[in-house]
Amino acid sequence: MRIISYFCISNPIGPAGLLLRRHYRISQTMIATIPYIEHKFQEYNMLMFDGKLPELPIKLSRAKTSLGQLAFKRKRTWYGKVVLYDFRLRISTQFDLPEKELEDVIIHEMIHYYIFVSKQKDKSAHGPLFRQIMKEINARYGRSVSISRKQKDLTATTDI
Repeated sequence: MRIISYFCISNPIGPAGLLLRRHYRISQTMIATIPYIEHKFQEYNMLMFDGKLPELPIKLSRAKTSLGQLAFKRKRTWYGKVVLYDFRLRISTQFDLPEKELEDVIIHEMIHYYIFVSKQKDKSAHGPLFRQIMKEINARYGRSVSISRKQKDLTATTDI
């Protein structure tokens, strides 16, 4: 097994309760890091989106109300057309998630990005088109991407 050093393992190790920061897969829960998210973005872009998603800035957030967000700016042209630009992917570091769930959060945000990049229209943020793409990804790749996650099921991290 190849050891990936892209994430911080968050379970206490040893009597001092120190955290093992990288290089070992000891725990199934983890806190996202930018290199890990970039790696997964590239992997899933090729696998699920045929490499059609341009790279975008990835930021870590301390959001306590959302796991991930595709942020962007919007402006109106002289002709009244709305243009979206300056896309950014934000992933919260406030929750200790199993790796599969963190991957699903990244994929969820990538679906939003794919809809914008491919210039498709949906009726709402999680409308029929989003749900169709999500359902196809879940079926084809054995994922569990969902629309939302109940806050009470999440474990918040504690700063050291």
